[in-house]
Amino acid sequence: MPKKICNGCGCNELISMNEKYCNTHRIIDKQDMKIKNRNYDEKHRNKKHTKFYNSKEWRAIRTLVLSDAGGLCLYCLNNDYTAKANMVDHIVPIEIDWKKRLNRDNLQPLCYMCHNKKTGKDITLYGGRV
Repeated sequence: MPKKICNGCGCNELISMNEKYCNTHRIIDKQDMKIKNRNYDEKHRNKKHTKFYNSKEWRAIRTLVLSDAGGLCLYCLNNDYTAKANMVDHIVPIEIDWKKRLNRDNLQPLCYMCHNKKTGKDITLYGGRV
């Protein structure tokens, strides 16, 4: 069976083709991610937004928006392309207008790529991080 070199910096251990890291670096990677996630949660994550995105109201309207569009990305459809929508985007970001967070007219289904493009435009449009 073919093997490849571990992605760990400076590691030359051979691993299966379907793996990214050897056992040593896989453990370090998971530990590092836990620390990074904890630091992000403590210093950067907006607790008000986290509470909102975990609410029953958000999950219900998110499901509705995705099902109304047949699970397809709105931007891709407008460009004669078909892609699965895995995100529900706030047209006007909640950082800009919190009152519109559950407004159906302010929500649209997007794929990851279109959501990232739209977020980049929002950052430029509204200045700073949105």
